[in-house]
This record gives sequence, structure tokens and C-alpha cells, in this order.
Amino acid sequence: MSNHYKIVLADPSPITLIGLAYMIKELPEFEVVLKSTDMHTVMTRIHLTNPDILIVNPLMIDYSKRMMLRDVFRDLPKMKVIALTSVYFENQLLKQYDGIIEINDSLQRIKSTLRQVIRSSRKSGEENDSPMLSDREKEVLVCLSQGKKNNEIADQLNISVHTVITHRKNIIKKTGIKSVAALTVYAILNNLIDEKDIL
Repeated sequence: MSNHYKIVLADPSPITLIGLAYMIKELPEFEVVLKSTDMHTVMTRIHLTNPDILIVNPLMIDYSKRMMLRDVFRDLPKMKVIALTSVYFENQLLKQYDGIIEINDSLQRIKSTLRQVIRSSRKSGEENDSPMLSDREKEVLVCLSQGKKNNEIADQLNISVHTVITHRKNIIKKTGIKSVAALTVYAILNNLIDEKDIL
């Protein structure tokens, strides 16, 4: 790999930030261009650095937006995002990331993860991007969260049952969430529905 890749680091622990930046300095094709313990600083300065990779501890992303990772960084669609984990996170949350670095990973493992993420971005282009739900898909999701069946949703939204099923498939594909219960949590976290409106 002869290219040069820019990295932004975000973690609440200064020790973790300094240690990871020091390790990445050993990898000549990667350069840390910004590191911060404050997500607001990252969000306001990330466009100035235009990084190839953001390595971020998921704890730094606002709880209500953690399941909408691609929406948080929609202005930087080509940037790859790697989760830096020091505690347990659900698989569903981590599936949104292009890679995972654990707090106790070796330099060799970190290098392997970074290179794999770069390789996958060149192979798949936009394939890994998780498009946001359309307005109609959000309406279907709200109905699902309220416990409505396909035919009830079709009647309420004045669309065919086949169209409802298509929207449901798209919602599952975009969110990676299959169960209605988990989709309901997703809808609550994304302010599409209020908890008190659930039957």
C-alpha cells in the first residue's frame, strides 16, 4: 500500500487517545490528523481534515443517535468508521461500523483492521453505506411499532399489502434489524414514535 490515509481519533480517555495515536505512528501509510476526547470538537473540525477513517468509541455518540451511525456522518459518505471498543456493545450496534478495534488489540491487529477497512472501501465503494429510511418507510416503521399488521398498514397508508411488504424488506435491509421489538426500539431512539404511543 503506497497511499497515505488520514485518521481522526475520538475517545473519552486521553490515555487511550495518546496510546492509539502512538501506535498508529508506527504505520507509515496512516497519519492521525485529529484526536479529541470531545465529540463536539470532532464534529466541528472533521470536515477540515476530510479523513479517510474515523476511529471512534461508540460511547461518544449521543445515545439517541447510536443506531443511526450513517446519518450522523452523512456529510462524509466516503469516510470509513471504525468502532474503538473498551466495553461490550450489542452486535446490532457494531454492525453499522466498517471495522472494530478493541482496546487490547496489538499493533499487528490494528494494522490488519485498518488495511482491511481500506481494502473493503476500494472494493465495495458505496455498498457499505446504509441509506436512511424514506418518509414512507418511516411511516411503515411507525405502524409496525404500534403493532399493526400488514393489511392494517396498507389500509391506513392507502397502499397495497405488497408495497407494505416491500417497505418492510427495505427497512430490514437498511437498519439490519429483523424483529418488530428491536425495530420499535429503533423507532423510539430515532424519535419516530413516543414510548407512550406503543400499544
